[in-house]
Amino acid sequence: MLQDITLRRSVRCCLYAAAWAFATTQSSSQQPAWRDAADTVIGEVRKREVCIRVVDGQEQALPAVQVEIVQTKKSFPFGAALSPAVLHDEQYKKFFLTHFNWAVFENEMKWYSTEARRGREHYATADAMVQWCQSNGIPLRGHCIFWEPGKWQPQWLRTLDADAVRESVERRCESIVGHYRGHVRHWDVNNEMLHGSFFRDKLGQDIHAWMFKHAHETDPDAKLFVNEFNILSVDKDFETTQVDEYVEQVRNLIAEGAPIHGVGIQGHIWSAEAVEHPEAIRDNLDRVAELGLPIWITEFDSAFDTEALNADALEAVYRTAYGHPAVEGIIMWVTWSGNSWRGPNAGIAQDDWSLNATGERYESLMAEWSTKISGQTDANGELSFRGFHGEYTVRIRRETAKTVEKTIQVPAGEEALCLTITVPTE
Repeated sequence: MLQDITLRRSVRCCLYAAAWAFATTQSSSQQPAWRDAADTVIGEVRKREVCIRVVDGQEQALPAVQVEIVQTKKSFPFGAALSPAVLHDEQYKKFFLTHFNWAVFENEMKWYSTEARRGREHYATADAMVQWCQSNGIPLRGHCIFWEPGKWQPQWLRTLDADAVRESVERRCESIVGHYRGHVRHWDVNNEMLHGSFFRDKLGQDIHAWMFKHAHETDPDAKLFVNEFNILSVDKDFETTQVDEYVEQVRNLIAEGAPIHGVGIQGHIWSAEAVEHPEAIRDNLDRVAELGLPIWITEFDSAFDTEALNADALEAVYRTAYGHPAVEGIIMWVTWSGNSWRGPNAGIAQDDWSLNATGERYESLMAEWSTKISGQTDANGELSFRGFHGEYTVRIRRETAKTVEKTIQVPAGEEALCLTITVPTE
């Protein structure tokens, strides 16, 4: 089954790579070629043909009935990182729920947060945040079980010998993955393995594959991810991306038996080149997509000096990623300037939660990638449309009857979705 899914994903990526190339050559003069290309793919990958058929209580078609169809939720994950402020700041809560549908925690699940002192685990803050997500129907990514660079280890771990480190690693994996079993959809298993070697130096090369295997044994239902920076675009400390090295690393881990279910690409944008040449982002996504695994943009942010450039950076990443068939989710890391590791220019909201130019661009994209139509049923009682995947409210209005309101789901699928709505006879 997994081989079939991988094959279908690879075939789709090849087909839409061709569509991308065609759209680029056929670009209109009204907008850049990269945008035309992305929009072509978005229209194919993120939408589905839907037919609403309206009938009466005797299942007779009702022509010339007014139908209004409004998308209320998106299936595609547009998420963001959460801080503990969500537990007490009402503005924060409202803003998050208005703009995002998936979450990851900034620091609250990292090892240095849950076990600052050896043997004294602290899950209370993360538990409260998990409960908030569950109460509001927000799926959650776990970040992260381990973090490879030495500087990010708990202070006490750095002083231990190899045997004690191994014992601590085993206990850490079993503890946090077991504690959140059934509550976390994804885990970033060992963050930034290209940019550190703490565990490898202490425990040998095989420890990386072991981490994935043990995490999978502890929670077989969680999807396990690698996660890395300097992949989508050039990081501030590098001259070129490390995308090829990343792909090779993942291939090697899989060959060693590591159960890897997805590839995380952080997406911290430092170079204006990514804004000026979004086609380079597309090329890097194509190279990672050769692995045949789902891709998630896991930590997008930018912090240029001008609002316009930050808005353009967001659109370059979001439109290109949403327009790539291998990308299955996008997570924003900085959402508001009141809590920003990259300074006041990052995020989509200012200190008072008012939208900045980047936020206005984000809302514009979310509106563009939503479906809202109205019209009358034809002689067969049908109204057809092509809509984005997600949840919809359908309202059927008749002059001689009460308005009927139904909720429908439009999941991803290759075939047209046909739904029948019955209007009670009065």
